[in-house]
Amino acid sequence: MSEIIDGVTYYTVRFLNYAATDLLGTASVASGGDATALAPKPETIEGKTFTGWNVDITHVVEDMTVRPVYEDLLKVKFYGFDKTSVLSTAIVKQGKDAIPPSPEVVAHYIFIGWDKSYLNVTSNLDVYPMYRAISTNPTLRFYYVKGDKSSGDLIKTYRGVNSCSITQKLSGECTIDFSLLTRKLEEDITTGSRVEVEGLVFTIVDIKKNISSGMCYTQMTGEHVSYLLNDEDYKVEAFDMMDTPRAILTTLLSDTPLSVGQIDVADTMTLRVNTGATRRACVMQLIAQAGCEIEYYGYTIGLRKHLGNKAPIDLIKNANLQDISYSYSSNDQITNYTLSIYNKGSLSLGDELNLCFSPMHINQQSRIVGISWNPFNYKEVSITVGQYIPTLNESLYQTINTVSDITQKSAKYTVEFGELIGNGSFYFTRAYNDRPYYQITTNDGTKGTITLTRKDGSAFSSYVGASLSGVNSTTVTLLVFYCTVPDEE
Repeated sequence: MSEIIDGVTYYTVRFLNYAATDLLGTASVASGGDATALAPKPETIEGKTFTGWNVDITHVVEDMTVRPVYEDLLKVKFYGFDKTSVLSTAIVKQGKDAIPPSPEVVAHYIFIGWDKSYLNVTSNLDVYPMYRAISTNPTLRFYYVKGDKSSGDLIKTYRGVNSCSITQKLSGECTIDFSLLTRKLEEDITTGSRVEVEGLVFTIVDIKKNISSGMCYTQMTGEHVSYLLNDEDYKVEAFDMMDTPRAILTTLLSDTPLSVGQIDVADTMTLRVNTGATRRACVMQLIAQAGCEIEYYGYTIGLRKHLGNKAPIDLIKNANLQDISYSYSSNDQITNYTLSIYNKGSLSLGDELNLCFSPMHINQQSRIVGISWNPFNYKEVSITVGQYIPTLNESLYQTINTVSDITQKSAKYTVEFGELIGNGSFYFTRAYNDRPYYQITTNDGTKGTITLTRKDGSAFSSYVGASLSGVNSTTVTLLVFYCTVPDEE
């Protein structure tokens, strides 16, 4: 009940439990004061998350009895290939994103995406995988592209080619070149169309046509579908995230037609970017930091500790060697071999190899770091053998050490500061690509919470300010932000 002490009226706030059957605690608050910091710890209710109290306790002017408010935690179930078994169940808060599992790798099928969005979840969801069968015989299948850049309907299927070559490297490079003998110019197949072959998905980026002796020849070049992460739509101005590689990659691939594939590492790490970059550059930086190699499976990107077979294969004995050449780099002290063989067989990128060729005094173990082959003729194959070490891009994150004047538009390292009474928002004088470090000091000892605000609310945009919560309505808070690398725009 209320009481007066030294001329000040104090009111009692009673906090009930979720069932409203017991008292969690009480708080005595001066008239007009904020009871938030004095509230007891709410109960943990299975399947629910605490969101606040049922009445405003930031300005107490009478005795009050309040109850906690909970929201149901939402369940997002991700199903497997058979559409009945559940791969994983994500428990998320209202409006948050779910982290999907790696889709199953199914022989003779490619994964093309999940059937619904798992971002900004507002209800319980059942999410099913979408697969497409791979033809038992080599084919080029062309597909339209939807507005969200995912795969659309089938345009046309070709079962024969004049020539075809797929090139894939451990560095992530993956391209296709092929030539077709066509009866007429294919108007529906344009740059931007998708083509699938052997479980790999490419975007057509170049088309050349030639008519000779009444015959139309069409030559096309394609880049792996992951290259669309280089598009302007997916540009990154700033990115700073500490989490598991799966969670970071999920964020990088959000709002794209790509999904997270197999992930072999789970340790928490930090990915920071404060210069203009593409999402693909960020993905490659993540892979390098994790010490992994990139794996493509349909519309997925995976992070693997080792692609291909770990048990060494005696290539020269088993693969009908046709030609061999090698080069040595004195700077890197690395020898690379290029081999042409009669039959690709089951060889794949990343396989460990034993190389023993007496005429050239070669006897060592190495890996397939690059491979080019014709899916329509497995006897047309060339491999590059050597060593591969992921390379970090040091230009994605710049450290600025020179302090500049905040009034100067070109300031690179400066301090933004201000004062707030109660909870509220603070905006910088300009946007910053680097995540600001901050300090807060309150006059009453209350521990406030700072949430940095990004431009347009995007995880890939610059920082424009911050919001303060968790302090009393009369609390005076001094905010100091240490900022570097301003957004040039």
